[in-house]
Amino acid sequence: MDGPSGTGPGEDVLAAVYAWVVAERRPADGDVPRMAADLGHGEAECRRAVAILEERHVLIRDGDTVAAASPDVAIAALVGPRESAHRQAESELLAERDRTDRLRARLAALAPVYSTLVREGASPGVDVIEDMHAVRALISDLTATCESEIMACQPGGGRPPRALEDALPRDLALLRRGIVLRSLYQHTARFHVPTQDYAEAVLAEGSQIRTVAEIPGQMIIVDQRTAFLPHVHHEFGAIVVREPSILAYLCAAFEQSWNLGTPFQTGPSAARMAVTEIKSSILTLMANGLKDDVIAKRMGLSVRACRGHIAELMDTFGARSRFQAGVIAAGLGLLDAKGVGGAPETGAEL
Repeated sequence: MDGPSGTGPGEDVLAAVYAWVVAERRPADGDVPRMAADLGHGEAECRRAVAILEERHVLIRDGDTVAAASPDVAIAALVGPRESAHRQAESELLAERDRTDRLRARLAALAPVYSTLVREGASPGVDVIEDMHAVRALISDLTATCESEIMACQPGGGRPPRALEDALPRDLALLRRGIVLRSLYQHTARFHVPTQDYAEAVLAEGSQIRTVAEIPGQMIIVDQRTAFLPHVHHEFGAIVVREPSILAYLCAAFEQSWNLGTPFQTGPSAARMAVTEIKSSILTLMANGLKDDVIAKRMGLSVRACRGHIAELMDTFGARSRFQAGVIAAGLGLLDAKGVGGAPETGAEL
């Protein structure tokens, strides 16, 4: 009998062929024309059905004849090994989960010792972590077990696209289980397309994002119990703060900046507002005598874009120097104002 080719027969045909072979006891290859006539199917279709049933181990070939086998035999031959593999995989997974739970319990058992030392003043409640992978692992663990809220400050004009891609599924999962997620960005982030896309996705799920002209630095606070601050000497390290008084100060600082922030929006009106406040802050920093590169870093701008704003402001006030422009603006009472002339109608390059 020929092997299968093309589209295989349906299950009804397979069942009919199997029943015919059971009834005929041990038909030979030469009996296929009679099978086809009895069942009302084509010879080629019957041959394909026999081949498939052999693959399923419900027909056993012996030379040029086939005999029907019990489906239980086929189940033992085909399904049994798969079920055994599944059971083995499940057993290994359960064992790995058990090992992980035991490790977590052993480490968690040290928490009271650490807390006692903090209360007794033997530890300041501040850990220094210099390894990037350890920082990421701790942040991932704390955010995954977060109970109520995460507050984050993200300085700069926009986060790296790869970081946003990694953060999006994690942040969406947090929002969907009811975690409050509040993030502060600088106004310049409004002009960063990957940040815009990320913001639109999380805002649709209930996240809260505001922007301000300046942010002192990067910070993540989880449940108002743990804060992550950048390490001054290790670019990818972190300072982990658990001391209650320091945490209270950091949370208050976040709330102060949050209350001064503007809800994240895109579009011409949002761009005009952002550029206006950016220029007002640049004027203040110019009046304080700061250099272009320092102003650019504070504002989350490129140095080239910052100098473009400075040149435009100097031209607006007819100033011969950056410092003079700041002094003129201060004399006019514009440094604390929301409006500074020359804001573009749409988002300018930052």
